[in-house]
Amino acid sequence: MLDNLANINGLPQYIRIRESIRERILGGELVRGEKLPSEDELAMVYGVSRMTLRQSLADLIDEGLLYRKHGVGTFVALQQFARDHTVLRNFIETSKEEGLNVEEKLLDARLTSAKFQVARALNLEEGDKVVCLKTLRILEGNPITIHEAYFDHVKFSDFLEGNIEELSKDLLAYYESKGYKVKRGIQRLEARSIENDIAEILQIDESTPLLYKERTLYTAEGIPVEFLYCYNRGDLYSVTINLTT
Repeated sequence: MLDNLANINGLPQYIRIRESIRERILGGELVRGEKLPSEDELAMVYGVSRMTLRQSLADLIDEGLLYRKHGVGTFVALQQFARDHTVLRNFIETSKEEGLNVEEKLLDARLTSAKFQVARALNLEEGDKVVCLKTLRILEGNPITIHEAYFDHVKFSDFLEGNIEELSKDLLAYYESKGYKVKRGIQRLEARSIENDIAEILQIDESTPLLYKERTLYTAEGIPVEFLYCYNRGDLYSVTINLTT
């Protein structure tokens, strides 16, 4: 552990220790959820006072890389997944490109009648048949997002007859294969309290914040293709928006 400090000599001790621990976290030597040795043990290993060690840990806690459980110890935090919402990209492929382990679990796929909000978003009549596709996205072993997508059964009548688990991994490609290339989307984000069934699927306490999203996708001609309800874990999911002038 002390060898890690050689690259950043000349800096104050607490910064050198902080950067050493950060390097071990980001490099995967310290894994998410792992408990760190006690402050006394770490102070001894690094050859510093407990006060200096605490300053290093405090910076990493403020940064969100560590968290402390009172009376238990200090742990490596589960890192938030920051999604860029300025572009429409495939979630699974984007995650893999970033070196993340991502899975998708099919929760439900069925033909149903469009309720008011879904019908309005897709320019249908209430009661028209739509496909409901519900999936759970799992990132680094942690359930992170529930997607509940709706699309017109008339336009996509063969979806439920195909390999749903494979098609669901890239709906944008599936829509395009049917002649509906998505070019833009409109979405709304809000913070919400979590419902019992959602909390159970996401494996979180009901006090955990929820980042809720509604989204409609359109072709270049303005044809609505998909309406989506999305439930994201607020403790693991954040949104990045690129602002320009």
